[in-house]
Amino acid sequence: MIIYYCDGFAGGRKESRRLLKKAITEYTGNAEQAERLVGELKTGEHGKPYIEGFDRFSVSHTGSIWAVLIDARECGLDIQLGKKCDINGIARRIYAPEDAERVALMAEDDPAAARDEFFRLWTRREAFAKAIGGSVYDTDLPSVAGESVTVNGKTYSLADVTFPKTCRSEEGGLYASVCAEGILTLPEPEFFIL
Repeated sequence: MIIYYCDGFAGGRKESRRLLKKAITEYTGNAEQAERLVGELKTGEHGKPYIEGFDRFSVSHTGSIWAVLIDARECGLDIQLGKKCDINGIARRIYAPEDAERVALMAEDDPAAARDEFFRLWTRREAFAKAIGGSVYDTDLPSVAGESVTVNGKTYSLADVTFPKTCRSEEGGLYASVCAEGILTLPEPEFFIL
C-alpha cells in the first residue's frame, strides 16, 4: 500500500493526469510505460479510474493536496480538509443511522470532537465507496466506524491515516482514510512526495 502525494495541486483533470503519470513512473520505474498506462485510463460507472493490466489505485484531492493510493487489491483513498458545514444535517441525510447518531451524540458534549468524527467518518465512507466503485452519496452504505465492512460477501478493511508533516494542512485540519479489499488489519501505507 503506497501513497504518492503533492501539496501544490492547482486543480484540473490535466494536472491530475500529470501527477498520476509521475506517480506511476515512480511506482514502476518506467516513464514510457507510465505514459502508455495513463493514456489507457478508463473510468467506471461512478467515475472510479482504472487501467486494465495495472494495479488498483484511487485518486483524491482537497484544496492544494493531491494523492494517489496504489495497491494490488481493490482500494480507496479519501483526503478531506475540514470545513464549516452542517455536520448533523449531512450525517442524518447520508450516513448509516448508527454513524449519524454517533456524530449527533458527540455534538451534544463536545462539538469539536463531533466535527473531527464527522470528517473521519466522511473520509472512511468515501474511501470505502471508491473501493467498491460506489458513491459517497449512496444512502445504503453500511457503517464505516469499525475496522472492516462486509458487503456482497466481500470484506473491506478501513483505516485512518496521517499524512507526513511535509504535507501542510490548512486551518480546518486534514483528514484521510484508506480502504482495501480483504486483510482485516491494514498495514501503514508508505508515503512518497512527488
